[in-house]
Amino acid sequence: MEHIMKLYESSFNDIKSGKKKREYRVNDEKRKLVRVGDTIRFLKLPNLDEEFVVDVKGIETFDNWYDCYSKYYEEDFKDRYESVDAIVQDTYDSGFYTKEESEENGCVIFSIKKHRVAHLNSTACYLKKDNKVLMIKFTKKWGHVYAPPGGKFEEGESPLDCIIREFYEETGLTLLNPRLQGMSYWKDKEEGIIFVYTAEEFEGNLKTISEEGTLEWIKLEDLANIPQFDQNKIFTPFLFNKELFESKSLLDNNAKVLENKIRKM
Repeated sequence: MEHIMKLYESSFNDIKSGKKKREYRVNDEKRKLVRVGDTIRFLKLPNLDEEFVVDVKGIETFDNWYDCYSKYYEEDFKDRYESVDAIVQDTYDSGFYTKEESEENGCVIFSIKKHRVAHLNSTACYLKKDNKVLMIKFTKKWGHVYAPPGGKFEEGESPLDCIIREFYEETGLTLLNPRLQGMSYWKDKEEGIIFVYTAEEFEGNLKTISEEGTLEWIKLEDLANIPQFDQNKIFTPFLFNKELFESKSLLDNNAKVLENKIRKM
């Protein structure tokens, strides 16, 4: 379950940097709903224009602020307050909580850690033959763009296992000695990494039609000019080079690149 909390800039930045490892709140009805394993989405005040998600790894409740702040005073407050009483007084003076609501509900400490994201990882391979590259032209989705054969991981697969299996399923060809060319990280509502391979050796007979669309050999010099996903266009010039590349793309909901960084490794 996800919970929303708001923080002013200083505390928000401390959580984002990892400096702040605990969040202190009045234990009202909303906070009583939080459980270990839930996530908290912190929004930065005053404009709520930035957010950061954490996992709840521990919950400790107290009857009053003095006992609550005393628990981790040395770690969390000693550099800013001369005593626990000073923290309690500042809590009331700053208007965060009233004495009445604090005494009525008690207090809670949420121990937090940066949220771990499950990446949607996949592979792709550009196979070259006679200065042409094998591509799939999608016919069922994505607006008839071209993309290299590849796909998502299955349980227990390494990137190499995945691309050999996916390439065979989509083309009928078995890759020989595919080379990792780079990694393309992407993020929209979700996020993942594409392990990008190149190859020049293969066995088998090419299918005429893939489940995803039609298979076409595209001249290498024409590769940059055909309709492709935005993030693929960006790393196309880095293919079939000695150096590896690393790309990072922020996408909109239509897979269009909003921001990108790319480098050779």
